[in-house]
Amino acid sequence: MKVQKAISDNILEIMYLLQHCIEDFNKNSIYQWNVAYPDYFRLLHEVENGSLFIIKQKGVCIGTITLSEEQDPVFEKVEWENNNDKFIVIQRIAVFPTWQKMGVGKKLIEFAEQYAKENNYKSVRLDVASSSEALFKLYESIGFKFTGEVHYPKQKEPFKCLEKVI
Repeated sequence: MKVQKAISDNILEIMYLLQHCIEDFNKNSIYQWNVAYPDYFRLLHEVENGSLFIIKQKGVCIGTITLSEEQDPVFEKVEWENNNDKFIVIQRIAVFPTWQKMGVGKKLIEFAEQYAKENNYKSVRLDVASSSEALFKLYESIGFKFTGEVHYPKQKEPFKCLEKVI
C-alpha cells in the first residue's frame, strides 16, 4: 500500500468510498459529512491543485486524504499552538469501512506528517465531529492536541480542532 496523488479518473471511486464512510458515520450517529459535502467538483478542484491523495490495495481505493494550506474561516478563531509558521490542514481523511482498524488511517496520517516535514510545514491541523469520541482519542494518542471547537454552518454539532506540531 502506497499513498499517491489522486487523478481525475479516481474521483468516482473516491466518491464511492466517501459515501460508504458517510453511511457508516450516520449508522454510528456521527455527523462528520453529509450528501452535500464532499462533492464531485470539490474533489476535482483538489485533484487539480494536487491536494488530494489516495491509498490503494490491489488496485482498489481504500483510503483518501486531502492536505491543504487553505483552512476554513472558522479556524481563525481557534487558539492554535503554531500561529506564526507554515501549517498544513487535513481537510478530509477517510478509510473504507471494511479497511478500518487495519492501519490504513495510521498510514495516511504518517504520510501527512512526512509530507509536512518534507515541505517545511511546522504543524498539521484537523477537525473531527464532537460525536466521534473514538476518532478524537485516536488523534490524541498519536500526538495531536486539542485546540478548541468550531461550528460549521448546516452542522448540528461543534467540531473539535486538533494540531500536531512537527
